[in-house]
Amino acid sequence: MENLTEEQKKELEIKEVKDKITEILNIGEVEELIKSNEKIFEENGITYRVKKPDAKQKKETYEKKIEKFTELLRNDKFVLEKDLKELYLKRGIDIDGMTKKIREKMNSRDDLMFRLGEAIKNKAPIPDLETFKKEIQSLNEEIQDLSIEKTKYLEASIEQQVMIHTYSYLTYLIGEKKEGENWVRIWNSWEEFENDKDKIANRISYYTTLMSSLE
Repeated sequence: MENLTEEQKKELEIKEVKDKITEILNIGEVEELIKSNEKIFEENGITYRVKKPDAKQKKETYEKKIEKFTELLRNDKFVLEKDLKELYLKRGIDIDGMTKKIREKMNSRDDLMFRLGEAIKNKAPIPDLETFKKEIQSLNEEIQDLSIEKTKYLEASIEQQVMIHTYSYLTYLIGEKKEGENWVRIWNSWEEFENDKDKIANRISYYTTLMSSLE
């Protein structure tokens, strides 16, 4: 440590704090995805893999996204998000206000995570760390509840429908399973994916969405 510059010492301190927070909050799964760009897991004796999409898969997904957006835009039964917000506001439901609350709670949570990091660095008592963890967990639950509520309100919007379709199509493209020594696609066609009632599709979709959010 003595031969390190002040900047290097600071970087080491930040890394130490981040490592401790990761350990305490149990977010190793996210770390794994960041490092390997894939998630391998087993369910019902079958090994599955979700890999970061390559350029070709991204291009195909983007084309499907544009195609779906154009299709819904031509359909009078669907409305844009901004129009849906205006309709809700007339009924006393403020979607933008919900977004503001979510942002405020996220800021509060991030501040608590920083303070938790400082407490870890300063070797604070375990009860103090547990208090921070509980407050962070409580805020995470509130953020999740508000986000789910907001998503339900906007579910009928063109943008939400397009997003759901986009992630579904990407899930269909990148989900793989192991057969012998080879990795093969889980679904051979989009129709097969759409008709699949197996819960594995939901798990693959979860990792697909998580991986996309980390890009």
